[in-house]
Amino acid sequence: MDMITYAVVFLRLLQTISYMSLFFFFLIKLKEPKRKRITITVAIYFVVAVIYCTILILYGQKIVEILIMPVEIGLCLILIFVCSADKWPVSLFVMFTQFNLLLGISYISDICTTESSGVVYQIEYIIYRTVLFGALLFCNYKFVRLRFRRLVELLGKEWHLMALVAFSFYVLESVIHYYPQMYWYEADNRWYLVASSYLVFAGVYWLIFRSFSDIAEKYEVQEREHILAQQNKMWEEHIEEQKNAVNAARRDRHDLRHHYDTLIAMLQREKTQEALSYLNAQTQRTEKPVLAGICEHLAANVNLSRWAERAREKGIKTEIDARIPSNLPMDEVALVGIIANSFENAVEGCLRCSDATEKYITVKIVYSVYNGARKLQIIVQNSCADNIIFESGFPISQKCGGGTGTKSITYIAERYSGMVEFTAEKGVFRTRVLLHL
Repeated sequence: MDMITYAVVFLRLLQTISYMSLFFFFLIKLKEPKRKRITITVAIYFVVAVIYCTILILYGQKIVEILIMPVEIGLCLILIFVCSADKWPVSLFVMFTQFNLLLGISYISDICTTESSGVVYQIEYIIYRTVLFGALLFCNYKFVRLRFRRLVELLGKEWHLMALVAFSFYVLESVIHYYPQMYWYEADNRWYLVASSYLVFAGVYWLIFRSFSDIAEKYEVQEREHILAQQNKMWEEHIEEQKNAVNAARRDRHDLRHHYDTLIAMLQREKTQEALSYLNAQTQRTEKPVLAGICEHLAANVNLSRWAERAREKGIKTEIDARIPSNLPMDEVALVGIIANSFENAVEGCLRCSDATEKYITVKIVYSVYNGARKLQIIVQNSCADNIIFESGFPISQKCGGGTGTKSITYIAERYSGMVEFTAEKGVFRTRVLLHL
């Protein structure tokens, strides 16, 4: 083999590594700090690629063909260990699924080439794979990513079965492609076996994801109904408070003459201190928290007002700056879901603080439009205890069956191609949500 062929083979290896990395990064949740971990992975991959090509030059193509599978598996395991924040069954499912697709794409690219070997073959092979990889990664990012992440949030032990299915297909495809010898050494390329296995592969995957997607849709409907029920309850409380306020105003207006008479009598007898005490008592009795005026968006205004009132009743200081227009181009239920879950988590976080800690919640919501890009940023900060533990970027709830709120916020953010960040530092817990509307 000449140096041009070696260079092309090296390029093909880099292409495979790039595909595997992008496939993973589109689907898995990355550990923090992301940039550092990705840099470490890329450096390891480059070193392995150099060693691989050195073995190719020194020992020839036969040895390299034997090392294909161990090298690919090793690289993926390194990526999972360094970068993946998902549980191992999820990461292994992604790994073996991308291996199955890689084998299929490589097979199609191989049989489509006009030459059987040489530099022309290698170049054609790379071009075909580039086109197929690009199409697959585009579909992966555009149509699969959000649905897959939703399933990761909903499913638990089911991923063990799915990882086993993906591994079983990988073993089957590897046997068909490589044993007892490589398929390209046979005249028919075993096309009938490859085609049959991938038909079964597609059918089984479709059935699995169809079943789990139905479960996810049912859960989403239940979650939406829960948010609607919560919102309706707040509306009912709001209406009841307004009725009570109107009735109280009528009573006060009816009793106003009696209050005047009492004050005049006290002042005539020069009982100034008693008159001031009586006036202060009446003022405090008529003071009520007002629900209106936080923002223009009616549903957000009601929810923010109600949660702020609940927080104050528990001795938590609240400060809200919400710039939400009445015509916000966002699903009302989704907006209420983020506000309610964030505020509820903030209240619970404050209540877990020690008595000596100042309990407070600050909320800042800003809607902006710049060059046609519409964004909604929500930041909720609250005092918190120092013993908050995170797992995969989510705070571990201390309530039995808790943690649903943070996942609900994340799911809504993903629907709007946004991002969510939960952090706790120096006694301050911060929920930051950015949505692209």
